[in-house]
Amino acid sequence: MSYTWKGDQHFESTKTTSRALAKKIFERREGEIAMQMFKVGWQGDRMSFKELCNEFDGAHVATLAKHTQTNVRGFLGNMRTFFGDRSLADIDSKLVTDYRNYRKEQPSKKNPTNKIKGATVNRELECLQCMFEYAVSRKYLPENPASGVKHFDERRERPTKHMLKLEEEQRILTNAPPYLRVAIVLLAQTGGRTYTEGFSLRWDQIDLDNRVIYFGGQTKTEGSSEPVPLTKLAHDVLVNWKKEQADKSQFLFPSPVKPGQPITTVKKAWKTTLKNAGVAHFPIYNLRHVFCTRLSWVAPDTVVRRAMRHSSPETRRHYQLGMVEQVRQNLEKANQRVYGKGRVLRFHDVPSPAEVQQEAVVCK
Repeated sequence: MSYTWKGDQHFESTKTTSRALAKKIFERREGEIAMQMFKVGWQGDRMSFKELCNEFDGAHVATLAKHTQTNVRGFLGNMRTFFGDRSLADIDSKLVTDYRNYRKEQPSKKNPTNKIKGATVNRELECLQCMFEYAVSRKYLPENPASGVKHFDERRERPTKHMLKLEEEQRILTNAPPYLRVAIVLLAQTGGRTYTEGFSLRWDQIDLDNRVIYFGGQTKTEGSSEPVPLTKLAHDVLVNWKKEQADKSQFLFPSPVKPGQPITTVKKAWKTTLKNAGVAHFPIYNLRHVFCTRLSWVAPDTVVRRAMRHSSPETRRHYQLGMVEQVRQNLEKANQRVYGKGRVLRFHDVPSPAEVQQEAVVCK
């Protein structure tokens, strides 16, 4: 086939003996030229996947939060192992799909008897899509080969959301060690994220006089850095906790091994506390869901969104739990307004025992 691109004439084989197929290939090439999607010698033909990973790491990953950087660089390591030194032009949607399925069959690092969760694979696919979008923006590739790859349905693997009852909360607080008891109250009263905003807090981020927490710039999103008000309950708990700490560490919850650093995990203590309290296990992160749900009972959506520090109003739906009772109460109000107190429907013609007795009294 012969075509003109940027004033120069190019000759290229369609690599087929079928005239009909060659015509389709030629028409596609003309469409690519018309839409400015064609480029002679895309750099992706000469650039390896590992080279893209290194460039993406320096140009994009370095701008992310520290915790996110750790996760993304772990994803890049897994991708390098699979794609190797392949050129970017050799990676298509089928190969990306193969990577998705390959990762899903890998054993989990924390529990080798289980396979990696679909949510983890989805985060890696999102990272891969972002990386190829970067390659497209740099004109290394004409299109993103990962854009059409379907993700796993995470809802099938998520644990059932648990709405914490008052008596369960009291049993948990009774059986929790002191530091975890303070953390539970703080998380349930502020809706903070467990480790990045809860257990990593420093005393200089808390203004006890004005009852406000300042998370600063090391947060998940820009909106997450907004000041968080403290309730009287949370304030009183923190005041007492500070007296007990006696300035032992700059952190509210210092590591017992390295006091100069915050505690890194409470999974074991949380699991033991729930067991001793006789409460079915649920992730401690669900306290953020509990905070959102309780606030939504009494506050409008704008206040809930501000309290959760969400950039999108749709995110709130993911965090609200236990709304069944509120829906039922409003449905009962609707029924009473429509039907009143009268009987709406009789399921059978046989009178009830009470009606039979009343009829007998009338006959006498």
